[in-house]
Amino acid sequence: MKNILVIAVTLLICSVTFTFGQAQETKTQIQKKDQANLYNDFYFSYGTGTIFFFVNNESLEGQTLSGTFLVGFARSMNKVISVGFQLSYTNIGRTGTDYYYDYNYNQSVSTNIEMTDNLWQGIANVRFRYLNKPSFCMYSGIGLGVTMDYYSKTTDGTSTTKGRKLLPAGQLTLLGFRVGRAFSFFGEFGIGTNSIINAGVSYKFGE
Repeated sequence: MKNILVIAVTLLICSVTFTFGQAQETKTQIQKKDQANLYNDFYFSYGTGTIFFFVNNESLEGQTLSGTFLVGFARSMNKVISVGFQLSYTNIGRTGTDYYYDYNYNQSVSTNIEMTDNLWQGIANVRFRYLNKPSFCMYSGIGLGVTMDYYSKTTDGTSTTKGRKLLPAGQLTLLGFRVGRAFSFFGEFGIGTNSIINAGVSYKFGE
């Protein structure tokens, strides 16, 4: 009887010790899953206010902007600096009336114009985090890259000219913030070929 009691107590102690160890390990794993310790960041966002919309306006009356759809990936080099690459798409449409003087008939002639720019951008960027909490961070950043503009111009609904041209791309993030641990919401304010205001979702993983 005494041997059975000793065995039972021993098993109980081992069980409690194992359970406590598992709880401590689980707690440690949960503690490691703060955003500062997850070094891979995959994100998707939508922004508006590309500088292309304001610079290349062609003086036409009607203008439409789809906004910028962006997907990117960043890898943290340490707790402060991360580097990455992002791809984005923006559509800009313009309609209006253009006037020119026809010297053959000595009169002013108007033409209806429709223009479309499909902008595909690839930008490599660097971010600098100056506030890095477990579920919140603030950062600034800068990026440089290229833009491929697939454009078309239709005159009076009949004559259409299509082409593509290579343009510079760049984005300066003055203020960015991220709220959450692995899965989070983030927002950015800056200026560049992508957007002025940008917001989206982010997922961080890997140590």
